[in-house]
Amino acid sequence: MKIRSEVPADRQGIRKLTISAFADPDSGREPGEAVLLSELYACDGYLSEYSVVAEINGHLVGHAIATRGWLDGDIPLLGLGPVSVEPGHQRQGVGTALLAEIRNRAAKHGERAIVLLGSPEYYGRFGYGPAMAAGIIPSDPSWGDYFMVLNLSAMQLPKGNFRYAEPFGV
Repeated sequence: MKIRSEVPADRQGIRKLTISAFADPDSGREPGEAVLLSELYACDGYLSEYSVVAEINGHLVGHAIATRGWLDGDIPLLGLGPVSVEPGHQRQGVGTALLAEIRNRAAKHGERAIVLLGSPEYYGRFGYGPAMAAGIIPSDPSWGDYFMVLNLSAMQLPKGNFRYAEPFGV
C-alpha cells in the first residue's frame, strides 16, 4: 500500500470511493460525505498537504482529509473528515495508515491538535479522546464523547469553542 498526497486528477476516484464507503442502499441518495468533500476542496479551510490517498497497485482504496478549523475564531486546529475506505479494503489497515499519515504531517507542520466527530471506540485506539473533557466545545454539544481531539503537542490545549471549515456548517 502506498500513501501519498492527493492530486486534482485523483478527485473523481476519491469521490467514487467516498460514495462507496458511505453508501446507504436504502436511501437511494448520494451520501452527504461526497457532497461535503467537493465543498471542502473549494473552501478557504482546504489545506492540500492534509488530503491523502491510499493506493494498492495504482487503485485508490482510501482517502482522508483534514481542513482548517478554529478555536474561538483565532486559534488554528485541524478538523478531520471525512475518512473513506473502499468497502472491500476496510479492516485491513488502510484507515489506520491514513490516520497515521495525517497525524505525522500535522505534527511535522507544528499543528496543535486534530479534532473529529467519530466513534470513540475506533478513534480512541489512535489517541483521540473526548474534546469536551479537554475544554474544546463543539457547535453542537449533543455530540458528547463523539466529538474528539488528539493533542499533538506536549502543552495543554487551549479551551474554547471549535468551528469546523465553513462547508461543515457547524
